[in-house]
Amino acid sequence: MAMHIDHISICTPNIYYGAHRLRLESGLSFYDGGFFAGGHANRIFPLGGQAYLEIGGIVESSTVRDPAKQPWWYKKVQILGECFNGLCMRVDTMEELQEIAAKKKFTIAKDPVTRTRPDGSQIRAYTAPSPATTWTVGLPNWYYHMDFPKHPSGQPTFNWPKCNLADGITFLEVGGTPADMTAWLGVDEKNFPFRYNGKPPGVYAIGVKTLNSKHEAGSVVIRRPSATEV
Repeated sequence: MAMHIDHISICTPNIYYGAHRLRLESGLSFYDGGFFAGGHANRIFPLGGQAYLEIGGIVESSTVRDPAKQPWWYKKVQILGECFNGLCMRVDTMEELQEIAAKKKFTIAKDPVTRTRPDGSQIRAYTAPSPATTWTVGLPNWYYHMDFPKHPSGQPTFNWPKCNLADGITFLEVGGTPADMTAWLGVDEKNFPFRYNGKPPGVYAIGVKTLNSKHEAGSVVIRRPSATEV
């Protein structure tokens, strides 16, 4: 089975300021990813290597008025501020996603997760497990993108001045143990650039290679608390 790092998620109380701050901090550029039917939206930072980082947050307050409908990370943002809340893997076919779901007794929703871009076009993907409330906190879930040429990692970013080009993930600092990660993924964790810090499962930092306008190589580390910490 082919398995890849698809994206890493940061939840934020303010997607506008969160994306702006990350751009200034990292030198990387982003674009407006649009909104989901569930009342949240994102800004997307392509990382190179067909992976991306999303800054996401609630944009429709009525969707979280009922505590039972709040995403698992919602109260963590109130306590920690901006924090990592997801590591998502990707498979190449729907059959592979169904194989993972069958082994783990996950449900795949009949309808795909749909995000509407600012231009009105839509991006669709199936996930396992679905709904996300059954997702084991701190461990990866899986995506299958129906139309990979539209994958978020390959879309053009805003042309900010003095921004660097992301050239791939160098490491992901995560909690848990290598043995637990291998058991969870069903493939050897050594296939991915994980570094373990001994904390609870979750993402704590990302290392990214960069290229500036002169094609000079550099690197940046993006560090936030994990939403699993409290």
